[in-house]
Amino acid sequence: MKRIKYYLATLIASVLLLTSCSESFFDINTNPNNPSAATPALVLPSALAGSAFVMGGYYQALGGFWTQQYAQGPAASQWADWESFNLAEDDLNRQFTTLYAGALLDYQNVRLSSAASKNWKFYTISTLMQAYTYQVLADLYDKVPFTEALQGTKNLQPKYDDGKVIYDSLIVRIDEAISKDFSAASVEAPGKSDLIFKGEMSDWIKFANTLKLKIYMRYVNVDPTKNQAKIQALLADNNFLDKDAAFSAFKAEETGYNPFYNTFINRLAGNIVANSYLMNILDTNTDPRKAKFFTASETGATYKAMASGDSKNHPTENSKNYATPSITGLSPVYFFTKEEALFLVAEAQARYGSPVAAQAAFNNGVKASLVSLGLADNAIVYPYTGIQSILEQKYIAATNKRAIEAFFDYNRTGFPIGFTFSETSVFGKDASGNPILPKRLFFPDSERKSNANTPAKVPLTQKVWWGK
Repeated sequence: MKRIKYYLATLIASVLLLTSCSESFFDINTNPNNPSAATPALVLPSALAGSAFVMGGYYQALGGFWTQQYAQGPAASQWADWESFNLAEDDLNRQFTTLYAGALLDYQNVRLSSAASKNWKFYTISTLMQAYTYQVLADLYDKVPFTEALQGTKNLQPKYDDGKVIYDSLIVRIDEAISKDFSAASVEAPGKSDLIFKGEMSDWIKFANTLKLKIYMRYVNVDPTKNQAKIQALLADNNFLDKDAAFSAFKAEETGYNPFYNTFINRLAGNIVANSYLMNILDTNTDPRKAKFFTASETGATYKAMASGDSKNHPTENSKNYATPSITGLSPVYFFTKEEALFLVAEAQARYGSPVAAQAAFNNGVKASLVSLGLADNAIVYPYTGIQSILEQKYIAATNKRAIEAFFDYNRTGFPIGFTFSETSVFGKDASGNPILPKRLFFPDSERKSNANTPAKVPLTQKVWWGK
């Protein structure tokens, strides 16, 4: 716990140093390490680092295990419970607390101070990233503190709001934020303190549209016509992300590494290997991304993979016999990728728009994934067969980048199909012989001990409000 807190603190400190240099640094009457006020320019990088730390660390790993991109390596057992789905209520306390006490609160402070001074660029960026972070939490827990959250000592026991209520409120916040006048005299240019788009507000508008489309598409199982007109309007405008929304302010030192690399590769090496479910897809299609997603085994230079729950059956092997994720200390953390946005548009077009436009966005999504890995955009061509093919390619492209979104997509659509049964699963199989898989997280034990409004425990197999 102390190591994680130290890593996050030093990462944030490094980020702040990268963004706070100016002529005033040399003012001998000012201590640059103790600013007189926590300005939006100082707080925003800290907030972004907090979101990146959780999204790109434990949530990326959890999504990878639960969508069979990763597997527990042999001769180790650090993440064996994730493959057996034998989680405890306190397993992800730190991530929940880090987001609420760190990123979400920092975004809130930027929002409030920027609104007061009509500093609309900082206000909009912080509002959009706070909405993004809340949406991920709502998808993981179904209910989280929202309307009464982030009030400090004014309310130490905020109520939990339903995910649908949160979703509807987020749309209102997003629309309100992007309606601001960014040319007003009171508006400060975020510059380097915006570690995602360097203050380019046109990119943040595209981020907002992409986030809105993702939120609208969560309704396809519960109320498929609710947002149809809004989705069609977004598709008509076609102003979505055409680049990655990524956090890349990492340094080549232990306290500045990418959070996944820091924890799952550098510190706890030997635990994560390629999962045979994903590897079989790549091998069957001779997909050249295999060598980009994974590093060949140290022993034999092969792309050997492990099935979920199978690690204990290989006592004479270790992770050196298997392919491992190709994530480095300097790899970005992705909030959206270009290809994810294209696949999202493809699905929206397939459900609510033009089949021709759906296929075009699908093809462009595959190409964007290939190019992002340094491959030619025609290195492989996958056939378009409708929504299933879109979600399958979105799943593959999410490897090492957006595994938690692949987890959400599976629970929303049922794609990709054919996840294998983990022989260590505590859930077993359903009446049709299909593996029963998790759909959510437990409410954190830390919340249950401190907040009387924490809902009663529900099983990991209970779907969230938008689940299929």
